[in-house]
Amino acid sequence: MVEVKTVMTKRTYRADLDLLTAKELKLLDEACTAIEKFVKKSPEINNQNLATRDAHATSYAFVKGSFQLDDDFEEKEIFPAKNLDCLIRISNAHMKIVRQDRTVPAYGFSVKLSEKDTTIANFPLVNFPLFPIVDVSRFLQLFISINNYFSEAAFQKFWNLFKILQSFLYIIPDTLNVSFQNQVIRFLRQWRNFILSFDYHSIGVYRLGDALVKLRLVPIHIPKKYQDNKIDLSIESYLREHKIYEAELQAQYCYDEKYQPVNFLNKMWKKSEYVPVGKITITEFLNKNDLALEALSFNPFDNIAALQPVGKLQKLRDAAYKTSLETRNKINNKS
Repeated sequence: MVEVKTVMTKRTYRADLDLLTAKELKLLDEACTAIEKFVKKSPEINNQNLATRDAHATSYAFVKGSFQLDDDFEEKEIFPAKNLDCLIRISNAHMKIVRQDRTVPAYGFSVKLSEKDTTIANFPLVNFPLFPIVDVSRFLQLFISINNYFSEAAFQKFWNLFKILQSFLYIIPDTLNVSFQNQVIRFLRQWRNFILSFDYHSIGVYRLGDALVKLRLVPIHIPKKYQDNKIDLSIESYLREHKIYEAELQAQYCYDEKYQPVNFLNKMWKKSEYVPVGKITITEFLNKNDLALEALSFNPFDNIAALQPVGKLQKLRDAAYKTSLETRNKINNKS
């Protein structure tokens, strides 16, 4: 008897996946105003001479290397070349600058792939695969309140704190599903792991050609524990000792939005295995205090068309990144 294999069809991009409502667009404008206020006040908030980012303000390291497409990756034509330059900013997710010693391990890996100084893709990745908020309006309201809490006068902090706590109450139901709780437990078990040993996730969806994917960066043979009195020094020490950091960039395809929802980022995708896209090899540790590096943007909407972000929450990033970058540059270029 001949075995018949089922061929699954990859879901393709549709513009309605990104569509924001009038209410969401209005709140996005308010969020951009809040970002601008926060960034303008960030030198005072962080006790720095320069304006900092609105999120992931703490830089642990900038590292450099290369990206090579996997030989078995079927859609190589998406990328302009098999080998690309790779730059990664390793950060902490907090809006304020945090100490370099151990803290809440909410880490970011912002990956920039380029060819001859032309950006091919920016992939801001984090070490938790899910996002706890489904409702875009709820997220924007919380985001605005948090920014205002840090940037507005003391007497306004109490009102913003009340709104933050109120928003958290609305958000809690989105975090009570089994998928999210399992990832929280997994994260807590990894709490004290070495920063380079984590998997890093796109959370949101990207185009990969016409297909829809989530991305994951999986380290290759990195120890879970490593000297870590200070996180930035542990990264530098590891690269000096081992000379190399390698990780595989993987894609998880969307075949059925019932099991792989684009705009519900609080649940893990089911019935879709990760496939290798390529390998990142890092060999060079850069000066994290280089102002040219700190001025870089990792806006995923600067990606080539075939690698653009997809989804409503992703759509918010474009205006947010641009507002943060433009405000930082205005302030820092005067310094």
